[in-house]
Amino acid sequence: MNREQEIVARSNAFRDEYRASTPGWYRGEMHLAFTLTFTIGVIWYCASQLGTTVWQEWVYVVVPMFLFGNWAEWAAHRYLLHSPKSLLKMAYKRHVATHHQFFSHKTLDYHGHRDWRALLFPPFAPVMFVMAALPAAIALGALWTANAGYIAMMTMAGYFLMYEGLHTLSHIEHPLLDRLPLVNTVRRMHVLHHNPDFMHTRNFNLTFPLCDALFGTSDLNSGVVGTLFNGMSDENRKEEDRRKLEAQQVERNTGTH
Repeated sequence: MNREQEIVARSNAFRDEYRASTPGWYRGEMHLAFTLTFTIGVIWYCASQLGTTVWQEWVYVVVPMFLFGNWAEWAAHRYLLHSPKSLLKMAYKRHVATHHQFFSHKTLDYHGHRDWRALLFPPFAPVMFVMAALPAAIALGALWTANAGYIAMMTMAGYFLMYEGLHTLSHIEHPLLDRLPLVNTVRRMHVLHHNPDFMHTRNFNLTFPLCDALFGTSDLNSGVVGTLFNGMSDENRKEEDRRKLEAQQVERNTGTH
């Protein structure tokens, strides 16, 4: 048995154990419902508070908040969920010891609502992510307009919905998804991220890989635009990553490690 076969066997064994230990009261539908209720609720409430808006309030708030969300997603994933020195030890342990054990690069699929316990982010995650925008929203409301503050909160709630949606699509096997621009890029990069040899160093963006491209954690040498629209191609993969994957292929062919 080579190392890749061992990874698959370990993942499948962990899946069986994790499913068996899932409490009988757990319902994936309720887990998902909380995420949707909280984020859509924030969007609905903030939208209901908006007065007459001007285009500047949308452009000058949505774009910076989107970029902040992309950085927060990347930084939290890299420094909190993949660092043993993380300030959130339980989050690190759950992510690495549960999510990455349940889903390897060869076992990315899920089966049934009970698997959502390992797939979806814990209920505290959308609350923490959206509330990270609150200081900026309060400042915008005080220094500019109340509309700007509400738009900031709406943007972060919408970003988390996109974040959870694209992450879930990365764990669904369907050829159509591999042909959708931007979505296929996210899916390709997430597969590599779940390879144990790369999960602590590559592809931390779960949505659009802006920060991965800017801060050198992408496995591609394509620049920001090239990375975003890379799709499923491995042509521009970094040479050191290519060599590591080729070594894995040799290992698979020889059955040794």
